[in-house]
Amino acid sequence: MGRIAFLVMTSPYTFQNSDTVIHLAKAAIKAGHEVTGIYLYTDGVFNVVKDIKPSDDRDRNISELFKELVEAGIPVVACPICAEYRGTMGQDKIIEGSSFDGLGALSEYVEDSDRILIFSA
Repeated sequence: MGRIAFLVMTSPYTFQNSDTVIHLAKAAIKAGHEVTGIYLYTDGVFNVVKDIKPSDDRDRNISELFKELVEAGIPVVACPICAEYRGTMGQDKIIEGSSFDGLGALSEYVEDSDRILIFSA
């Protein structure tokens, strides 16, 4: 089976990108593929901020859905510089199990994967 990585560059609740990545990652695992990692870059770092809450039109918070991916063994990593610029730097601000790492982590995901899917504006 294949190995897939994701790069997310958009914030939650702005585009469908976050929901799409979550659904694709779950479907890939169910189909027997490996998701080598999800790297959050630029505004994508907001996807793991645990204090961002949706309005009543959603029953699940995006960050909670990303936490499920972490619990399934998928590394979810945010760019520390992007997080610092956006005021979201600090393990206490993001979901448990996610982490911060530089672009070297993204390059490892790309190298270790057959495909990388990029979600941007």
